[in-house]
Amino acid sequence: MPSVEGVRGLLARYLTGRLEDGAVCLEVLGLEVIDQGRRFTVVVELIAPDGHWRVRLECDSSEHRIFDGSPPEELVQAVAMSLRIRLFEWWHTKGSERQSARLGERLDQGRFR
Repeated sequence: MPSVEGVRGLLARYLTGRLEDGAVCLEVLGLEVIDQGRRFTVVVELIAPDGHWRVRLECDSSEHRIFDGSPPEELVQAVAMSLRIRLFEWWHTKGSERQSARLGERLDQGRFR
């Protein structure tokens, strides 16, 4: 069973650095994986157009299979893609949906230019 650090390493290959969705670029500085039994949370630290953020993304039991033995690369890629999609959903909806807004925590107090 891969450790939390092992899973973080698997996901970091696909989730750190510049991520773009055509409308915005997010610079992912790092991520942390918190195992909670049958679920896990990925905490992403990033620079967005409006500042420095920490975003918590919850993962369900189907994605938790990434902790089983040596996960197939297709599973790692699928979990990473799901997290990327949810990260961009958070970005695009954080100003209008309360549930999305709660996922992110601003780490800087000023506005970036």
